Amino acid sequence: MSDKKYDAVVIGSGLGGLTAGALLANAGYSVCLLERNFSIGGAASVYKVGDLWVEASLHQTSDARNPRDAKHHILSQLGILDEIEWRPTGPLYTVKGGPVGEPFALPVGFEAAHDALAARFPDKSAAIKRFLGEVEQIHDAMWTMKQAREEGSLAKFTRGLWEVQPAADGWMKSLDDIFTRDFAGAEALKCALGANLAYYGDDPRKLWWIFYAVAQGGYIASGGAYIKGGSRQLSLKLAKCVTKAGGAVRMGRLVTRIETDANGNAVAVRHVARRANDNEERIEARVVMANCAPSVAAAMMDAPARAKMDEAFGGRPLSTSLYSANFGLKAKPATVGVSDFLSITLPSSMQRFDQYGDGATAMAGMPKGELPLHAISNFTAVDAGLWDEPPILLSVLGLDRLDNWKGVSREDAAARREAWLDAIQERLEAEYPGFSSLVTSRMLLNAFSMSSYLNTPEGAVYGFAPLPPEAPILMGFPRTPATPIGGLYLASAFGGEHGFNGAMLSGAEAARLASRRLEANETE
Repeated sequence: MSDKKYDAVVIGSGLGGLTAGALLANAGYSVCLLERNFSIGGAASVYKVGDLWVEASLHQTSDARNPRDAKHHILSQLGILDEIEWRPTGPLYTVKGGPVGEPFALPVGFEAAHDALAARFPDKSAAIKRFLGEVEQIHDAMWTMKQAREEGSLAKFTRGLWEVQPAADGWMKSLDDIFTRDFAGAEALKCALGANLAYYGDDPRKLWWIFYAVAQGGYIASGGAYIKGGSRQLSLKLAKCVTKAGGAVRMGRLVTRIETDANGNAVAVRHVARRANDNEERIEARVVMANCAPSVAAAMMDAPARAKMDEAFGGRPLSTSLYSANFGLKAKPATVGVSDFLSITLPSSMQRFDQYGDGATAMAGMPKGELPLHAISNFTAVDAGLWDEPPILLSVLGLDRLDNWKGVSREDAAARREAWLDAIQERLEAEYPGFSSLVTSRMLLNAFSMSSYLNTPEGAVYGFAPLPPEAPILMGFPRTPATPIGGLYLASAFGGEHGFNGAMLSGAEAARLASRRLEANETE
């Protein structure tokens, strides 16, 4: 067994871990990143199944070129913002069915969004204007407060305090609370505004209003974008930041233990070759960045540390999971009429917005009747740089839960997946005649797939459920990468919010806290 020393060890190469590692390496610290899989990026990756390239998820993100986008400052600081090709995806989404009925496209920009919504729902024009104004103010206030902290600017902090008033007023409320306040009974309008709720969760009654305002506000302000070459391009750029600064990125290495000292501080990790479970190595580390669930990190520790982690995180509800039905086509989807980057269909049984998550349990059995709420992602609606030639990817995504697949035999699970692929394909054929004639391959990833590949409990793709906080705004942001273990930080969605932006912001905050600890140790 060999022993090595680094300032920081990062466990996992999802966007949070890569961001934390890149920022620490950029600051001059020695970094070693360990990834149990044989490719980097976690959910932010593209991989090949047969001859089909598959994007691990939808991966439309807010456009980082906007200076107020959550990713802009991070990527600019690392010098890679302009090395990535951002492809605007047009309208944020098109939604139809359910209370909405005929298709409605939500455009980019607060003014354009208001005009489109007011044209569709003229009796709610004033309420829509107030609502979008509040979303924009909360989005801008959070950006201003972040800048004030980073720059130590009293002027910006003062301005942020003034801007943050709407956030303070709704700090402990759910999205459903605010929708009911502003649009009571206007279910079609609620669905038009929140059709992409699956980006964040599955129940508006439990989704934190402030999180929705910041995240959705970012999409409306910046527009959606897809990274040319797939989300893996961002992961590769971040990994290169680590290696370019002299750090190490090692794949196929499974971390088996996080060691703590007599004072309960994380001081080292042990890891082995994943396939052979041999070639153990030990790395001493001044800080450990866990790009994984707290329960996964806790399982690698001794009993006292495990108990502390369980006390801090064990009772927190987990987020939803997703399924992804991926079809390889011999021609672009536009040939049969699929033109939007993202189109969302609501079932006729959904008549209220608070029924959004009702279909999350559908895959517990065989398909019957109409499909539950689902989104179609047509990556060739933009210059994606991956599917210019067949097979061409089209994905259908929806809500899922690991409970839907527990206790099911391998054979029965395979039969159920095929039945769902049949049902989804039949739906697409009915809506876009000729679709089935384009299909050359297909595969269904479910909550079990998410759990296995991402090593996340219950297949929770977004970390902890984004619930409203139980304490007022004066107590600060309710989620933090800090843990009860000294020197251990959560550089993942579990340390903040989720999605591209949430994971990267969590990684950046974890790096900031780790840097502060490293600097303090150097001055002792």
